[in-house]
Amino acid sequence: MSQTPAPSDAAPKLTRKAQREATHAALLQVAVMLLIERGAAGVTTLEVQQRADVSRGALLHHFPTRAHLLSATVTELIRRNEEAVWREQAHTASEGDPLTEAIRSLVAAASTSSYVAEMELWAVSRTDPTLRDTLRAAEQDALKARERVLDELFAPLRHEPGYRRVVDLSIEFVRGLVLSNLLRNDSRRSDELVAAWVDAARLIIERARDPLGGKP
Repeated sequence: MSQTPAPSDAAPKLTRKAQREATHAALLQVAVMLLIERGAAGVTTLEVQQRADVSRGALLHHFPTRAHLLSATVTELIRRNEEAVWREQAHTASEGDPLTEAIRSLVAAASTSSYVAEMELWAVSRTDPTLRDTLRAAEQDALKARERVLDELFAPLRHEPGYRRVVDLSIEFVRGLVLSNLLRNDSRRSDELVAAWVDAARLIIERARDPLGGKP
């Protein structure tokens, strides 16, 4: 009588494709961690290679240059930023006013380390043309995901004629506020500015509804 082979305790071997994907993910996670903890200056290819425990050849296969490595973090940062938006949106859902909820959710999400890290990359790229070019390509690839998040967040206002302008200006406002808060940690001032922007955004919508201001 033949015996059934005993099940092997050894874990199944990964395919080459799975191995490459796992290595890529490990390198990227380490790079994002260093970027958030130390800033862009603290992300070196040697440090990433050592922390991910891969060979130099493996690192260069996935990310030929430091610029490619840094720009690749954008997708992961945007994913984390999206998660932060929905967490904050759930917290502000009691506001009652969709415009206030959307803007306050953006502001709160922008205070996370992943959002600040993404902005830091753009600041560093000012004097690094190679990084700037790769970042632009990475941001362009992530544009659809970002637009989807904004459209969902501001969904109650999409029918308004001033919708696009309010969304675009809100993004610029948030970016400026983040940079300002790095220098001045004044929560009361930030709250006042956010409230003022909500009022201004509401005025933009009202004027877009009636550009003549009620005049015949």
